[in-house]
Amino acid sequence: MRAAKALSISQPAVTKTLAELEDIAGHRLFERSPKGVTLTGAGQILVRHTGSGLRAIHDGLSSLSAEEEGEAPALVIGALPNVGATVLAPALVRFAASSPRARVSVRTGSNAQLIAALKQGVLDMVMGRLAEPSDMQGLTFEHLYTEPLLLVVRPGHALTLRQNIDPALLDGYRLVMPDAGTRAREAADRFFMAVGTGLPLKVIETIDLSFGRSYVLHSDAVWFVPLGAIENELRQGTLVRLQIDTSATEGPVGLTLRVDPQPSESILRLLDEVRQSASERFGALSKSPDTQV
Repeated sequence: MRAAKALSISQPAVTKTLAELEDIAGHRLFERSPKGVTLTGAGQILVRHTGSGLRAIHDGLSSLSAEEEGEAPALVIGALPNVGATVLAPALVRFAASSPRARVSVRTGSNAQLIAALKQGVLDMVMGRLAEPSDMQGLTFEHLYTEPLLLVVRPGHALTLRQNIDPALLDGYRLVMPDAGTRAREAADRFFMAVGTGLPLKVIETIDLSFGRSYVLHSDAVWFVPLGAIENELRQGTLVRLQIDTSATEGPVGLTLRVDPQPSESILRLLDEVRQSASERFGALSKSPDTQV
């Protein structure tokens, strides 16, 4: 009776529909008792597999209704700060031109924070580094490009006068490093272990690009930072890359989405713009002598 009322149809119609569903499935799906109707084991399996399809249909109808009524679709995108600045920003400019009513929110944080928010449904997609395999359950990753970490300093720094710098010299300076536990920090730690210097002791940890930039410009500190975060500064000469090979810190950067549900039309359009933006950026970097690794 409650189901019939919720669906605004008669109880005999509900009973007939359930019987037809059991005939189609070839299994008994419902247990009927004086207390009501409960799902059998087969019914529970069917619900698990049809739930995502029903949600997808609901999302599609909602999107269609929003388009017809002139409502703006809302997208919430997670991005690492360096990826947001270099790839996402130009992609959103083009996306806004083709979807002027769209409302987009951009959230930044560490890769782990963004992946957790994506799994919780808070974000629609994440632009960042590939997460640990154990964190990728229920998610898909599309590789766009690889990006290294660079060691950079302010103009006029003593280390800028040296060629082919011995990494051991970094011990004499404070290092600005990505936060502990981030994929970028793991790559940085592997670099120091590989060159035989051991992990640095004088460290300031941050993923705040504004703070890192300001601190380095006002001190003799050395910043270990993703290329995408400071490529404009390198071209303009406001930061200088040290002559130390950091190619071993390269890591895959791309798009992470949930397997379920199917991305909306708005997300699919934005994904196309992001792919184009990444392709253009990779081509520009490969031709720039200032940012080559």
